[in-house]
Amino acid sequence: MLFSALAFRPAYFVIGAAALALAACGGASSDEAADSAGAETIDESATGAFAEMTRGKADAVVTVIEYASVTCPHCATFHEQVYPTIKENYIDTGKVRFVFREFPTSPANLSIAGSMLARCAADTGGMDAYFLVLDTLFKTQGDPRQRTGWIYSENPREELIKIAAQAGMGEDDLDACINREELLDFLNENVKTGRDKYDIRSTPSFVVNGTVRHFSSVEDMSAALDEAIEKAGE
Repeated sequence: MLFSALAFRPAYFVIGAAALALAACGGASSDEAADSAGAETIDESATGAFAEMTRGKADAVVTVIEYASVTCPHCATFHEQVYPTIKENYIDTGKVRFVFREFPTSPANLSIAGSMLARCAADTGGMDAYFLVLDTLFKTQGDPRQRTGWIYSENPREELIKIAAQAGMGEDDLDACINREELLDFLNENVKTGRDKYDIRSTPSFVVNGTVRHFSSVEDMSAALDEAIEKAGE
């Protein structure tokens, strides 16, 4: 079994049995806002693999937290078709702070391994390396019908080794990474926070200044961000 050392550890099954049963890729289609849990203060103290992975100004008036999975095709669509425009218009202009949090979905062993790889890349390359790996994981998910991409490959491990190389990591680095118990526990906490604090049940899900939202287009998300920016300025 691929990643057998990862798959048989007890902490893995905490994610698989408890959290993934509640998470579905693209399970929510409504753009209506859920009840607000209150804006969350982003902890800036951690570094490397355990840092909050952010883009944009720390003092932006709006904070968007995305809960997503690297094996979720709807998440990949967002990052390829929606995120670039949001980044250009809101994040790069200092209006919005963007936070990415992993919320693994099936296939669980690959989703977790990909998430761990991205975080391990941050140990040496910082957030730039993290988002480089994250973007590559989304862009190279592949097509299940044609058995292409790292998820649907006959040897996903070899594909992840290639992705790791982009961040200066070798095969041994990847193997060491996916066996980091404390990092797996950290991902577990991301899932638990999303589930308990925000009732996250599908990916991608977004928390805009404490309010859970789901977006289907650039226009929908832009409208919600404009509204949040205006409200924050009142």
